[in-house]
Amino acid sequence: MLIGNEPLDLRLTLVDSAQCFRWTEAERRFGCALEDGYVWLSRTPMGIEAEGEFDAAALRRYLDLDRDYSAIAAEFDALPEARRAMARFPGLRVLNQPPWEALIGFILSANNNVARIRNLNAALCRRYGQPRETPFGTLYGFPAPEALASADEAELRAMKVGYRAPFLIETARRVCEGFPLDALCRMPYDEAHRALTTLPGVGDKVADCVLLFGCGHACAFPVDVWVDRLARCWLGIDCASRREMARVARERLGPHAGIVQQYLFHAARIGAISLEEMEKRA
Repeated sequence: MLIGNEPLDLRLTLVDSAQCFRWTEAERRFGCALEDGYVWLSRTPMGIEAEGEFDAAALRRYLDLDRDYSAIAAEFDALPEARRAMARFPGLRVLNQPPWEALIGFILSANNNVARIRNLNAALCRRYGQPRETPFGTLYGFPAPEALASADEAELRAMKVGYRAPFLIETARRVCEGFPLDALCRMPYDEAHRALTTLPGVGDKVADCVLLFGCGHACAFPVDVWVDRLARCWLGIDCASRREMARVARERLGPHAGIVQQYLFHAARIGAISLEEMEKRA
């Protein structure tokens, strides 16, 4: 099925931009088990082709294909680095992942690199998720909260999860006991952020990642070492704490602060725009 002809860069959005850690590549396609089905995506001359068992409208929402990114870019005409980053990566989109998957994925991301985060997600899915046989290989669904809530801590540690193991188990238990994970999408940003940071292993940065990539809070502004540097160099935000930096960035950049952050983050991380050059000028 052709699901759209938007300029979506599949590799950049699904793999290289470090906002999701579950997609796999095979035969020039990108596949993932989503909800109760699965999908393989490919770029054809006609547009984006999807194969598998999926809901087309839900898939377009997941890929954020109905958002006007050109209008968002126009909001940041006064920020040269933002203009450059958005022009440099026209195929980048900010995904709308299931909140549960984003929560576990970003708990695993703490003090970790992208390759290891992807490996840990894959290991969890193979051990606790449901296999789905597809024409291009087996895909594994994401573990349900109940599966992780009853997981053995020693087994998780053997999978190289490390100190995050009890965080995963206790957070899963909290979700099973009624933590309002799905309601975070409908809460005001501040309320949703406060709720998330009551969960084990969820600090300010992880909470903002979950809100941005899993709950539709486009204003959420995750701050890590890269974003700290770019906020000081490119945005002139010089704060004593990363929490304060995120607050100032939200106020200054507005309702799409998190979306422009993702472009700036990727540009800085891969060296498409030089932070070192900017720091020398500062």
